Amino acid sequence: MITNQRYEKIMDYLNERGTGSVNDLVDITNSSTATVRRDLTYLESRGMLKRVHGGATVEQMEREEDYTEKSVKNLSEKIKIAQIASEMIEDGDTVFIDAGTTTYEMMPFIKASDVTVVTNSITLIDQLVRNGHKTHVLGGRVKPATKAVVGHDVIEKLKTLSFDKCFVGVNAIDIHHGFTTPDEDEAHIKRTAVEQARRAFVLADSSKFERSAFVKFASLAEASIITENPDHPYLIRAGSGAEITGGKSNDLYSDV
Repeated sequence: MITNQRYEKIMDYLNERGTGSVNDLVDITNSSTATVRRDLTYLESRGMLKRVHGGATVEQMEREEDYTEKSVKNLSEKIKIAQIASEMIEDGDTVFIDAGTTTYEMMPFIKASDVTVVTNSITLIDQLVRNGHKTHVLGGRVKPATKAVVGHDVIEKLKTLSFDKCFVGVNAIDIHHGFTTPDEDEAHIKRTAVEQARRAFVLADSSKFERSAFVKFASLAEASIITENPDHPYLIRAGSGAEITGGKSNDLYSDV
């Protein structure tokens, strides 16, 4: 098994169970104890896990911040990201815009005409309608913390639609885990939107890099990252194979 495959198996195991012994990780990777210990040392140096006696553990994001808390964090970066994202929308596009505080900042910057917007965000509706966009709101249960509409009905409806582009938020981005979020319901919606779009964009300020949340919704290769700093040291160092957009586009090398 090559190195990156071992890293992925180790992190998948730890994310699922929270902790694992060296012996457990030896078994799942079919590797030697020495190899697993080297892997754990490397992954700990990247902030992916914490070494404990006889094994390793991961510390997940314990609580997702609510909408109000998120909205005031890194606001200038979110506005810059939102402006870049809005420039990706062209006349006549049909787009999905995810619930989130960064996607909310896109509203005043969407200048394309004859745009159809599908969203699961109750906070976007008023501005979308006032700005004259054709607006479709997905129906389901409202999640109070994020103002997102979630549930089985949302996912089933999304599966019947197709988009030129989708724009989704993210809680964490990591070379091994891809794009992740703490909530399983929202992860399913993001995943489905990415699958139904010809081109997917993930909006993320630099604080989201080199972190991992509970549920993966896409690999880095499945979406373009829109960020305020495409030359962020982590992106250059890690190399994701994803397209990074922030005033310019870079195709990063895919090997660590």
